[in-house]
Amino acid sequence: MDATLSMGRTVERRRTTRDSGEVLSWVLELRVRPGLTATLVNLSEEGAVIETGTSLRPGAQAAIQLTSAKAARSISGQVVRSWVAAILPDEGGVRYRGALMFERPVDLASVGRPMSTLDPGP
Repeated sequence: MDATLSMGRTVERRRTTRDSGEVLSWVLELRVRPGLTATLVNLSEEGAVIETGTSLRPGAQAAIQLTSAKAARSISGQVVRSWVAAILPDEGGVRYRGALMFERPVDLASVGRPMSTLDPGP
């Protein structure tokens, strides 16, 4: 057994760094075609996790419209996973999350991500 796993630590298998939380404050708006509003959970050059009020079907083609103060960009990809994120009885609905894999890597700096978030850090 791998020593890293036996000590309760997880091995990072992601190929690219994902931005999430406050780091994504540069994103002003996110829409999923055909005009659904969505919340961006995390974002990398190769994909995104989004949250919507509508279920996304794995295998379906999807396009997101990402808007920042610098630019607006449509990014195409495929839904690779979808799951129920929350059941909100007070708000009368279900929130879904979907993982999208982009057709090709996206230069996020060209869309508006500040350069400071591009630094990998120590």
